[in-house]
Amino acid sequence: MGRQDATRLHAPESMTPVDCRSAPCSVAPSLPSGVARCPVSDVSVFPLLVIVHALAATVWTGGHLVLDLGVLPRAIRVQSAAQVRACEETFEPLGLTALAIQIITGIWMGWIYLPGFQGLFGPANPIGVLVGVKLLLLACTAVLAIHARLRLIPNLSDHNLSGLAWHIRGITALAIGFVVVGALIRLGGLG
Repeated sequence: MGRQDATRLHAPESMTPVDCRSAPCSVAPSLPSGVARCPVSDVSVFPLLVIVHALAATVWTGGHLVLDLGVLPRAIRVQSAAQVRACEETFEPLGLTALAIQIITGIWMGWIYLPGFQGLFGPANPIGVLVGVKLLLLACTAVLAIHARLRLIPNLSDHNLSGLAWHIRGITALAIGFVVVGALIRLGGLG
């Protein structure tokens, strides 16, 4: 294999080729089949990124499931916005920190999967499509969260919990979507 061949790794047909002239490439055993990662320094950090990302996703998704399935039904039943506020005040700093960690680690892992984000949303690249879906889920999460923070929570009362309830359910559904799509990325896609 010549130098030119060694600097270009061709992934399976469903993946886009990755140019690795700046550092040696390897096909990573911890990544889906054929996904290359470059540079070599990313190879050692990838498992740590996955673990930190998964822990942050656990906090974000788990907190919203507790809020949605535990706190919210009780608060609606007794018409108590104070219960939702108390949960939000406790969870918000931890939840937003977890979300920020997910964004940082997710972008970093996305860069490893798709150097330069080439192939993002590309139908020929299932991992690129899934990373793109995660970015869309993030955008939807941001829109709902900003609307809730600026419009709903400041005006929250015992009588208008239902509006916030739909936002909480939406954010929870998006959080579950993040987990499912993240698992599909780690499994190499749908096929």
